[in-house]
Amino acid sequence: MVRPKAQRVQEERAPAEPQPEPPSAATEPDPSTTGWLRRSLNLGKKPEGVSPAEPVATPDPEATVQMSLFDIEQAEAVAETKKPKRPPAGVRFVLACSDGSQITLGDRQGILGVKPVVEGEELFRVCVDDPTDTVAPEHLEFGVDKGVFWVQDLKTVNGTVVEEPGSTPIQCIPYEKYFVVRGSTISVGSFSFTLN
Repeated sequence: MVRPKAQRVQEERAPAEPQPEPPSAATEPDPSTTGWLRRSLNLGKKPEGVSPAEPVATPDPEATVQMSLFDIEQAEAVAETKKPKRPPAGVRFVLACSDGSQITLGDRQGILGVKPVVEGEELFRVCVDDPTDTVAPEHLEFGVDKGVFWVQDLKTVNGTVVEEPGSTPIQCIPYEKYFVVRGSTISVGSFSFTLN
């Protein structure tokens, strides 16, 4: 017996749905997974009021002039002669003393005490009058370092006390620098002065 050949019946199939393509390097990553990175790199939303991609002005090559080193030095020399240079203003400190006198120091370094000023001495010396005999001949060294006034006790019997505004008084350790702010009161024995 002969069997008839089976005919292939083609089933009607629905058109296949397109499969999603694997992400490539050119596609944008999922924003939810890179949010922290975008925030840390400041890649978030554009600030309001910023217009999109304004063209950047390019300099005109004809407007730029090449200069040699000689031309640059000559231009700098001309600029220096046109503007008169004023020397920088020096730091000025004034001591308002307890006896009513005022001593202008500027930024000089010196010594305060009862030892009298000697002619021809290079060191700046401030001689104070002390009837109570509590100030040493060379009681306190002072000076200015980078615009800040400092004092240093020279190992005296009565010592040096620094009192900054709003702070408790500090007894100075001999031969150590104490940087002092304006408005502070410095006491050397019975004599004192305020730094202005």
